[in-house]
Amino acid sequence: MGGSSISTPLDFNKIVEDVEKTLSKYPLCDHCLGRLFAKYGVGLNNRERGSSLKTMLGFKLYDDYSSKRIGRDSLLALAENAGEPLTRMVEKLFAENVNPKTCFICGGRISNEWLDSVAETVYEKLKEASVTRFIVGVKLGRDLREKELQLLTETGFTRAESLKNEIRREVGKKVMAKYGLVPDFKKPEATAIVKLDENFNYRVELVITPVLLKGVYNKRGRNISHVPWLTKQGGRKYPLSIQEYLESRLADPFNAKKVKIHAAGREDVDARTLGPGRPLVIEIVKPLARSYDIEEVNKLIRSDLVEIRVHKPASRRDIELLKQTSREKRKVYRLLVVSSTPISEARLSELEAFFNDIAVQQRTPIRILTRKKDVLRVRKVYEVRTKPVSSTSFEALVYCDGGLYVKELVHCDQGRTNPCFASILNTELKPVELDVLHIEH
Repeated sequence: MGGSSISTPLDFNKIVEDVEKTLSKYPLCDHCLGRLFAKYGVGLNNRERGSSLKTMLGFKLYDDYSSKRIGRDSLLALAENAGEPLTRMVEKLFAENVNPKTCFICGGRISNEWLDSVAETVYEKLKEASVTRFIVGVKLGRDLREKELQLLTETGFTRAESLKNEIRREVGKKVMAKYGLVPDFKKPEATAIVKLDENFNYRVELVITPVLLKGVYNKRGRNISHVPWLTKQGGRKYPLSIQEYLESRLADPFNAKKVKIHAAGREDVDARTLGPGRPLVIEIVKPLARSYDIEEVNKLIRSDLVEIRVHKPASRRDIELLKQTSREKRKVYRLLVVSSTPISEARLSELEAFFNDIAVQQRTPIRILTRKKDVLRVRKVYEVRTKPVSSTSFEALVYCDGGLYVKELVHCDQGRTNPCFASILNTELKPVELDVLHIEH
């Protein structure tokens, strides 16, 4: 048996009653009245919808007045709040002029001419930034927001549209129709934000979508920071940062303000990152030139000291995933460790045997307590392999969870890391070199 859909027929009498009730209290232009009934009908804009509703109300009011269900004063008051075509009807009936009140929401300022003006300003902003794919946003002043909320709260209408949405849609349509730019809601190059005060004075701000590039990097040298590292006196602590290096290569070709980086964690500044590299996303901020070729980008950023390889475009979701999963990705470190006393190969074998799938408790290291909270974290060490270098030094390969403070795993950090190499070997140890050999991707 076939199914049937049941829909409730429109109650036109109720709609007209709602329009009358609303206009008896608030003066509203066609746009602002039409928005209250925006989900009725199809193919109409709010101005057309509002004008039609006022015409329907005029039919009812004329019949009510003719049948003496409404008096002259009530009819005049409604005409003052509604404007055309009720003003003409009243003038015809009573042979007197009616001065319509200004719209409670917009003051009568919304019009095709006003929307054309906003659309032209939006287009000029987009043109300056060489943007072809855009969306429109609207930000209302506090007074406008409060008026709209008051009207919606008192009427209780559930099929209304917001002022923001109407302006956003109509301006977008006009930019498309007059200037040939097509709104792109999935991958806009910029958002043109129309900011309105209570008098409908407006300004347009352009928020340019950054170019995001996904890749990996290797740090072949030591003492290279992620971002510029300045001392309290304003001097440079390290001569080079990955972010500055990328900015020096990419800011001009993209005509961008600056370049930022987002990485899956970060190694210590004195550590090298070798092997397949550490995942990162490059964010090119406010680019006025957006077209690029991945191979050309890789040529621009090619270097032996900081090796960065871009694979494909990225998204904000890629950045979120980098941050969320960096602690979950296992890593392999290589350390050169110096001991205060000689260490035999047999003792190193004991160290390897102990750190086999072991949970390590670590409080925030002393060296970073000034910038991070003192918390306790637990990370696992899955395997350790050692190789003697001299009687008082050895190399260690550590396979562990992401987020393990591997230097503190060596020297115990005054007991804040437990267990550690120094506690097992019962001697003072110092990590003098650190390399990241592998990061799970």
